[in-house]
Amino acid sequence: MLGFIKKHKRSFFILFLFALMFWLLTVQVKSGRFSFMERPVLAVSGFFERTITAPFRFVGSVVDGYVVLVHTERENRRLKEELERLKLENSATNEILLENERLREALGFKKYYPPTSVVAQVIGGDLSPSSSTLTISKGSGDGIEKDMAVITPSGVIGRIQLALQGTAKVVLLSDPGSTIAVRVQRNREEGLLEGKISHCALKYVSYYADIQEGDLLITSGMDGLYPPGLPVATVVKVTRHEASAFQKVVAKPIVRFSRVEEVLVLRK
Repeated sequence: MLGFIKKHKRSFFILFLFALMFWLLTVQVKSGRFSFMERPVLAVSGFFERTITAPFRFVGSVVDGYVVLVHTERENRRLKEELERLKLENSATNEILLENERLREALGFKKYYPPTSVVAQVIGGDLSPSSSTLTISKGSGDGIEKDMAVITPSGVIGRIQLALQGTAKVVLLSDPGSTIAVRVQRNREEGLLEGKISHCALKYVSYYADIQEGDLLITSGMDGLYPPGLPVATVVKVTRHEASAFQKVVAKPIVRFSRVEEVLVLRK
């Protein structure tokens, strides 16, 4: 027993001092006054209080921090979802604005043509190696008939090939079955533009005709299908061979068919 006390005498001494100070503090509180031992007693007791309560304060701060992180994570997730929703709404709004702009352009262009012309939307297409056609949302029920001209504000895209009750098929300028009478805007040279799927070819142009790359081809009106003066294609290549009486002229349609969404059908 004596050996145990000697081994832990420092701990017993500290415990003795703490008990003594606590006793003195109790006596002074009961008497209503504090002596010179007030500060040492309070210091020691404060040390033990801090030592005992520090782990609890640490755990409390960790828990509070975790709660804040969880709340922040939830708020970030909510804000991300809200941002994605706003992006979708903005995209849909932009698409509506672009469609309205295209329709206004088409309706404004319509003023130059008969009041019976019809605005229609493109609802399908077939751009294959053997044919180039589009399907539109208006048909015979809207007064659309075969061989009516189909245009956009940018230029000619083709003519009606088949009209049904609620839809119609448009054969494009690039289709092998398409031909259109055109002239060179610059000097009025005339020719017949024929579809070649990937491009168009100006046929029956004399070897001596003045045709140059960059020339704009417009409708001549000589075929009775299209009104004169509409943009059709641009010359991209001219080839002459002395053995041939005609030039080989390659042209590119003005309108990019893959981007057409609305068209104007010119009813007769």
